[in-house]
Amino acid sequence: MYEENAHIFRTESAPDSVTQQAGPSGCSCHKSVTDALPQSMYMLDSDGRIAKWSSWFRDRIVGKQEDEMASTLFIDLVHPDDRELAEHRMRNVLTSGSEESAEIRVLLKGGPAYRWFLVTGSRYERDGKHFIIGTGIDITGLKKSGQALMMSEQRFRAIFEQGEAPVFITDSAGAFVYMSPALEKLCGCSFEDCKAQPFHNFLEGEARDRALSMFIDVVDKPSAIRKHEFRMTRKDGSVFYVELKLQHYHDNRIDGTIGLLYDLTQRKRLEALTSFRLELLQHADQSSPVALLQSALDETEKLTDSSLGFIQIMSSDYGSLPQRIWSGRVRDHMKSMSDEGRHHPFDVMSFMDEAIQTKSPLIINDPGPLNSPVVPSHHPQLNNCLVLPVIEVGKVVAVFLVGNKRSPYNDDDVQWVGTMADLVWDIVARKIAEQSENRIQALLLQIQKMELVGQLAGGIAHDFNNMLGVILGNAEIAMSNDGLDESLMANLNEIYRAAERSAEMTSQLLAFARMQTAVPKVLPLDKAVEDSLAILQRMCGGDISLDWQPCGSSCMVSIDPSQLDQILMNLCINARDAMNGKGRILINARSVHVNSVASDSESFRCAGDYVVISVADTGPGILPEHMPHIFEPFFTTKEPGKGTGLGLSTVYGIVKQNKGFVEFESKTGKGSTFQVYLPKYKTNSEVSSIEKGGFQGDEHKATILVVEDEPEILNLCRLMLEKSGFTVLKALTPEEAIRIAEERSGGIDLLLTDVVMPGMNGSELSAQLSMIIPGLRILFMSGYTADIIASHGVLDPALNFIRKPFTIKALAGKVREVLAMG
Repeated sequence: MYEENAHIFRTESAPDSVTQQAGPSGCSCHKSVTDALPQSMYMLDSDGRIAKWSSWFRDRIVGKQEDEMASTLFIDLVHPDDRELAEHRMRNVLTSGSEESAEIRVLLKGGPAYRWFLVTGSRYERDGKHFIIGTGIDITGLKKSGQALMMSEQRFRAIFEQGEAPVFITDSAGAFVYMSPALEKLCGCSFEDCKAQPFHNFLEGEARDRALSMFIDVVDKPSAIRKHEFRMTRKDGSVFYVELKLQHYHDNRIDGTIGLLYDLTQRKRLEALTSFRLELLQHADQSSPVALLQSALDETEKLTDSSLGFIQIMSSDYGSLPQRIWSGRVRDHMKSMSDEGRHHPFDVMSFMDEAIQTKSPLIINDPGPLNSPVVPSHHPQLNNCLVLPVIEVGKVVAVFLVGNKRSPYNDDDVQWVGTMADLVWDIVARKIAEQSENRIQALLLQIQKMELVGQLAGGIAHDFNNMLGVILGNAEIAMSNDGLDESLMANLNEIYRAAERSAEMTSQLLAFARMQTAVPKVLPLDKAVEDSLAILQRMCGGDISLDWQPCGSSCMVSIDPSQLDQILMNLCINARDAMNGKGRILINARSVHVNSVASDSESFRCAGDYVVISVADTGPGILPEHMPHIFEPFFTTKEPGKGTGLGLSTVYGIVKQNKGFVEFESKTGKGSTFQVYLPKYKTNSEVSSIEKGGFQGDEHKATILVVEDEPEILNLCRLMLEKSGFTVLKALTPEEAIRIAEERSGGIDLLLTDVVMPGMNGSELSAQLSMIIPGLRILFMSGYTADIIASHGVLDPALNFIRKPFTIKALAGKVREVLAMG
């Protein structure tokens, strides 16, 4: 029986031969049959010794003589590595009576050569004893083929396992029976998770039907190869794009399909980005910067599989853009929100500051720090987000944010969001720069037009004012004659008033072009404003109520009347436009004293007494972000073509020129108030002396040398001055004036000369005459504009200049004023 040693079988009897052991009842042909079969046939006793054998087994396998066979142990014929298996199977046959088989290596004639055999054994009982009847079939050839097949399978499996190609094998129903590691990585799940699941479970909607049709087609047509692109979903919910190549697959176990996937996600993103870039460039001219940024947000959401996106503008250089720009999906959500669809700002979130401070992208896949407690409950929640700052010259100018991706954000998302941000921001920045340049060009064109108008006005002012001067002077002289008929006097008055209105129109034209010479005069402010109310009302229109609250007789200022008109016109036009032509404008004046101690915000004030002109409207007010810019040249909130942005800056310049300052107050929905502070004129002695019309010391009649190249104006000036009691010498040319001065050798008190004359201008003439006549007083006159006068050497016309046309009273008063200066 079985023992724990290498020799596990013992023999009790050893039959001489198979036929002898068969006994008289055995078939006479038994031995011949077994000998003829090319296989191993044998009988083992309970000790494992060979009791019977076939001649093929004896000669081919054992290799012993007939008389040596009975002492041979079967286990000695087995390869040492397979003996444990053989003993186990033999024991099972003897003890349980089961039929056993095993693939073992059998030593040929004692070895070391061996061959593979499929041995089978069953129990046989005789005379109360148990035997094993066994057969052996040589399977060495099959074994070698199987090993080759296994090695081939291992090689191909190694290729799949080590390669980067996502490969899978399915059964005929499309269910996975194999997935390569590359496919597991691509799909985000293991083969164990997907085993026996159909491929179309990774697809959505109509794509499932398309994939199922492909599998059926390939199974039914083994020669068919099918390709198609699909949008697949990973286990974590993220989306990727693939091309599937599918064909028939068959082995001894499976009849189905084999598929190869090509990851198209990066290519699809690049194609989408390229297409979007071309679309942006095509529509950049027609679309606003805001529309371009909104389109970029929508596309970024698609690229990153996000459901929320917005842009925060950080730089004042892009003040034309709103502070926040939302994607279409968020804008739709805002419409359904409470609080009239106003979206809560994201700048309450600390992670925004972190991205701005570090100037680097920030990924937050943990929803914990994303939602601030101050955010309303109806505000869209953030589950995860990616924040990317846009940097220009080391400064963060904007922040892109996308959020609520179905899977965590990664560095790949940072790359695509950064690419999209750089792309759209470059286009938007160039478009804003172009728009700014276009606005500046339009403003420059407007300025050029105004300069041309000024040049045209200056060109006609000299000749036109000369003609008006002749009309006004002669009418005034004629009206001074005694004994005129009443009807003739009325006609002369009409002529005089018409000429005065024409002179006012010329002055307004020059004021519009900002080319007039500033000639300050001491004015009672109340009367100056009242004289302008009619034209201001016509300018504002009938739907605007214009109210005036005067200051009182003590409100005297020294300012050019045309500049005061310009201040009032610009402020009223600004108020009219703010109210869209309907509302109320209140103009009032008052006297105030500004203390020498002022707050920091008022540190530009100078202490002293001022007259304040206030212009208030009932418009919507000025937005807080516009307040710091309202006095800047070219700044305007009006539509293109509706304003130049020069009105308030002109007011500011005029007031500063007259040593004053401007303040304003405004509240949203409650209108605006502009306050112009002009220095208060303290005495009126000069006005009184002028209005008296007499020269200091009537006993001395001053001699005036008048130089004018227009004979009509020369004669008119002579008549005006002689009628005012002065002695007049006249000259048509500068050369004639020099000759008269040299001949007189003194005796000339004042030179009244035109500025622009052929050969020698008035400044040059006055210089030469001052050398001939020391202490000679000079008074210039001209109808030209300020730039022309300045180019002829009259740098400070406010002290010794009178503008054409002028009246007898104005001329006489100015002459006495200049004479009194010495």
